[in-house]
Amino acid sequence: MIISKLNAENFIYYNLHSEEVITSNFIEENNNGIFCDRLQSITIERVIDDIEKSGKVQLNIAFDLKHIEGEQPNINRYFTQLKKEGFKIALLNITEELIVKFGFDSMNNSNNVRTDILFFDKGTLKPRKKTGFKKFYLFEDSSINFFEDGFKIDGLFEKEFIKELKPYIEKHGEPHTSSYVYLDSYINIKKFISEQKALCIYSIYKLSLKILKEWRENGPIPFYGEGNLQEYNPPILVCQSLNSSYITSILSNLLKLDILILDKIGPINRIYNSLNKNIIENRNYIVVSDLVCLGTEVKIVKNIIEFLGGKYLGNVSLIKTETLKKKDINRRDATIAIFSIDRDNNEELGYYISTNLKSKKEDNE
Repeated sequence: MIISKLNAENFIYYNLHSEEVITSNFIEENNNGIFCDRLQSITIERVIDDIEKSGKVQLNIAFDLKHIEGEQPNINRYFTQLKKEGFKIALLNITEELIVKFGFDSMNNSNNVRTDILFFDKGTLKPRKKTGFKKFYLFEDSSINFFEDGFKIDGLFEKEFIKELKPYIEKHGEPHTSSYVYLDSYINIKKFISEQKALCIYSIYKLSLKILKEWRENGPIPFYGEGNLQEYNPPILVCQSLNSSYITSILSNLLKLDILILDKIGPINRIYNSLNKNIIENRNYIVVSDLVCLGTEVKIVKNIIEFLGGKYLGNVSLIKTETLKKKDINRRDATIAIFSIDRDNNEELGYYISTNLKSKKEDNE
């Protein structure tokens, strides 16, 4: 299974680090989590196999090597073979060190411009830079520039996500199960996760990177490192529903974090008489959701954690709705998600939230 393939109008994109994460953790079971940084032959072979099965409909291929610092010997032969078959290749976010090891350093293309490539230490998460290229074409014709400067892969991913999500948005028109509002539509997130496995795993991969980014920028202490466990106090992932258990288990594997399961929080309530045995005082907790609509269930879990002496760090989810303007969202309460339903796309998705109150005329000033 290939998880990262995205089709742009003039090239096909593969994220090789995400594919290596799949290889290392779910095929070879090396259990390096998100931190694997060495590209293996088995990974590139899986991608090449996908390219060959797709035929030669699109000859421009962009391989993203962000987070890749090492390689198994003779990886370059796969790129060389693709070139012989007529494919035009761009290597994205690649270090100069890898270009030299691949033997491509003599490639002369004016679009191949050196720059700094950012990496983060596995333990402290501190940044470090290496000389490399945002894009490196494996051909010398400078007039062919299919990966233009400023092209946003995230925009391509969002477009793909919307396309695949639409079939799972069903008419609803009933009150929300845990909040006093009406939902015109219902996202069948369980079916979406079940049927769109590759997209969802890639989304969870991207979510794990977002969690690390948030921790680097705002975490009170390093996420990982040597020393006393209590000193570093790695957070515990809180699974609050059956649907989110799938997401939580993969996040746990990628981030190497423990899991706490609190089932049936929200629409179906249950009294827990053993929660105080599960919530550890002064430990950090991240609540994992599948879809956050109004955040009622998240607030319930947050209150439980804090009441029992734990520290609530925040909420992460595949999908969230943004019902407030960004300037009005308390940053600490903001859900980190891969996809947001907001005023820019809710009409396209047919997703509306309403009440029985009369509407105030919108002020466009």
